[in-house]
Amino acid sequence: MTGRWKAAVADIDGTLCLKGGRLYPKTKQALEQMHRQGVLLGLATGRAINQRVFTMAGFWQLPFQFDMIIGMNGGQLWMTGMETPENYHLLSEDTMREILRKMRPLDLNALIYEDEHMVAMRRDIFQEESMKRNNTEVIFTNGDEERLCIRPNNNILFRYDPEREEEVLAYAKTLNCDRYRGMRTAPGCLEFMDPHVDKGEGLRRYSERSGIPLSEIIAFGDNDNDAEMLETAGWGVCLKDGSAHSRNAADAVTEYICEEDGVGRYLYDHGFLQEAE
Repeated sequence: MTGRWKAAVADIDGTLCLKGGRLYPKTKQALEQMHRQGVLLGLATGRAINQRVFTMAGFWQLPFQFDMIIGMNGGQLWMTGMETPENYHLLSEDTMREILRKMRPLDLNALIYEDEHMVAMRRDIFQEESMKRNNTEVIFTNGDEERLCIRPNNNILFRYDPEREEEVLAYAKTLNCDRYRGMRTAPGCLEFMDPHVDKGEGLRRYSERSGIPLSEIIAFGDNDNDAEMLETAGWGVCLKDGSAHSRNAADAVTEYICEEDGVGRYLYDHGFLQEAE
């Protein structure tokens, strides 16, 4: 990799791997090579920074730990040396109650991250699939909205059949205000968070903390919630099958999708890395 890049950060699902999946060979090879060359490596995810995220490197059989993690779509930041992640722009309990009340007409399942587990309004097929994929403990409230609002939180998630995407996103857009906004973060997943929160803001905080200029950071992503990060980084790369919003924000688009080893092949095919060190 050229000397310009001091750090590299990537979204997880749909970028480095499929949800709950392993790294593809070229991508794994590329991460290991960058690490050996002294590039600091990080993850930028919509997930909470919990024990499961900290163990991703081990799950992927990487011989190192990540140097930084941006969590909750930019609402959390952890770097080597920090005992616990920092949290920014939490939704207040009353704001969360307001979002839940206004979303009732769509009858969607609402969830929050809470420590090492999640709290969901009810059990459904989409939640069942998520539990199997992520091996995450979920507390079900049997429809009790108040249980989700016992303390400030980074966001509220709503899961639904992706076939309802247009309806759900159009409705959510009418609710956006100066205290919260709704964003599609994956097919069938809508998240409400503070308007100041995005992965680009998380990357700026990392740059300030680490002293690494944004111009020396390369970023990879695929979905709407990656767009600000791709635009903020010195070089932003969107996966071939990424959302239109992220493709438009990126400096480049890969020739291959995630399942075709898009990140790794891009780095080698475009001269960012050489096969033989």
